[in-house]
Amino acid sequence: MTTNIKSMFSKMNDETREEALHILMAEFGIDNKRYIKNNWLIGGRIPEDYQENIVNIFQNLLRVQHLKIMQIKVQL
Repeated sequence: MTTNIKSMFSKMNDETREEALHILMAEFGIDNKRYIKNNWLIGGRIPEDYQENIVNIFQNLLRVQHLKIMQIKVQL
């Protein structure tokens, strides 16, 4: 599941990544987004109890990102 989470994070644009980090900070009560990014998302050391919830959060964020991109393309 960690590989899936890392893959989803790599597909996020900068705006979505920042939003993801802020959501994870709030969701899991962690004050340092650098810790989450470096240890969990890049390092792959995500606590097993959190992984399913993170997958759901990331899927929703990627869905919103996709909808925003499609909206921009339609307006062009």
